[in-house]
Amino acid sequence: MAFVAPKWDATLSHYVIELTPPFRWRSCVPLGKDSNGTPEFSDTDKVHNITDETVNQLIKEGNDNKWFSKLPSQEQLMKRVRHSFNGQPTDEHNTLVLTTLLLTPKQVTFLWTPQTHSAISAPPLCFDDSENSDSDLGTEPEISESNLPPVSLTDDTKESHEEYLLTRLRAAKARVETEQIRMQYFEATGRMPPDSESEDD
Repeated sequence: MAFVAPKWDATLSHYVIELTPPFRWRSCVPLGKDSNGTPEFSDTDKVHNITDETVNQLIKEGNDNKWFSKLPSQEQLMKRVRHSFNGQPTDEHNTLVLTTLLLTPKQVTFLWTPQTHSAISAPPLCFDDSENSDSDLGTEPEISESNLPPVSLTDDTKESHEEYLLTRLRAAKARVETEQIRMQYFEATGRMPPDSESEDD
């Protein structure tokens, strides 16, 4: 589930649909500034992809749960999307997270909440290349242990919904941590580390 059931706001005459935490985590984009210092999305391609995925998911869950009498097609809804900040970004903010959708008969407003995400500090990652040892690699840096809390395996039937969401968030954070370590390795050595999994997985 990507969304909480819509709530009708009679004062503003629109539906309010909150995103669930796992879907919020996937819907993050970097916050930048234009030449005038005005806050803006720094990755418009990612914004478009998130918008497309969110609209598709809204149509699917809306039909499955019978939230609306009728929704336009995906193409029509994409034309009605408008993006807005949920609060004014400041210099401390570096990320925008999609948190809420506002629906009227003519418009779908995506509310992006400014947040501050600090990079996880870790030393450069270096793998032992015994077959093709390059003398210019120098001393291999040590890999610090993850600061993620341990996750105990539990019976799925007994695991609560909240625990499930927390586990998903931890997994997503671990993926972000892994990618940051890979990028730090790339910056230190000039080459990407070999993938532990195939790109198709």
